Amino acid sequence: MISAERTPFSGLNRNVNSSIISVLAAVFVAGGCATHYQVITSGHVEMFLTAPQAQSVVLVVSSDPFQQVQARRDASGMGKVTLNRLSEFKYFYLVDGKTYQPDCRLRENDDFGSNNCVFSP
Repeated sequence: MISAERTPFSGLNRNVNSSIISVLAAVFVAGGCATHYQVITSGHVEMFLTAPQAQSVVLVVSSDPFQQVQARRDASGMGKVTLNRLSEFKYFYLVDGKTYQPDCRLRENDDFGSNNCVFSP
């Protein structure tokens, strides 16, 4: 077992350690081309979705009412939304106006016969 003093990330806080491990695991499992992942940093979460052929990527987040946040996209088609909260919320994406449910760890049924992803820090 590796002691805490010898880990390469021992100087980082627990959330950053967890975020780095989550991102690396997502990239490894997806063979280097993850389509959806999250990075938690102090005080906020960054949500990423790769959709290179899409014209529009919007993250829909539970609040009262549901909030739609346009993703900022780079040249590779990676969309990024930064949310300034670390509390649990439900979400899904609108890709070119159509609902997209990413592969997510937690899901919850909604009142319309579908389900939403659940972010839980």
